[in-house]
Amino acid sequence: MRTPRRQVICIALDGGRHLGPHAWFHYTFPPLGAESIDELDERLRRRVPDPYRDLLMKTNGLHLFSGALSLYGLRRDYSRRLSIVEPFDLGDPNVHERPRAADPSWFIFAFYDADGSAGYIDPSDGRVYRANRNMTQPRLNQWLSVDAFLRDEVKRLTGHFDERGRQLDPSRPTTPDI
Repeated sequence: MRTPRRQVICIALDGGRHLGPHAWFHYTFPPLGAESIDELDERLRRRVPDPYRDLLMKTNGLHLFSGALSLYGLRRDYSRRLSIVEPFDLGDPNVHERPRAADPSWFIFAFYDADGSAGYIDPSDGRVYRANRNMTQPRLNQWLSVDAFLRDEVKRLTGHFDERGRQLDPSRPTTPDI
């Protein structure tokens, strides 16, 4: 079976496209079908929450702004071949490397590269929260939904880059203010 290729989007804030060491990238991965999401449910030993299921049917994870913010997906290939680029695996934060302080009901789906903080869905209220890396501070920020999280974070992170896609101030954290 042939592995679907990832989609690489490199867009300058002015709408132009460019490449180079100062470009910022967004990686989107081919969407998952119902069978793949069922496979993911089995691997995670739980059902993927509906709002994230909907997103996985559009893209199997994301790397936004050169990885400043990444959303996990279903990873099938762990080889070191350069031609293979896949999302970070949802099984890592939810099963294999789950922080001890994480409530068992939380669904961890995103992380910030700058500090390792995590985005998760709390099924008790359906909101998205950002927690510190080990989840001992579970409510640093909050959003009403996965859609609101993505909309707000893309808008906020856009302000960290100039019209050519270069980070304006590398010393400025790309994580949200508390």
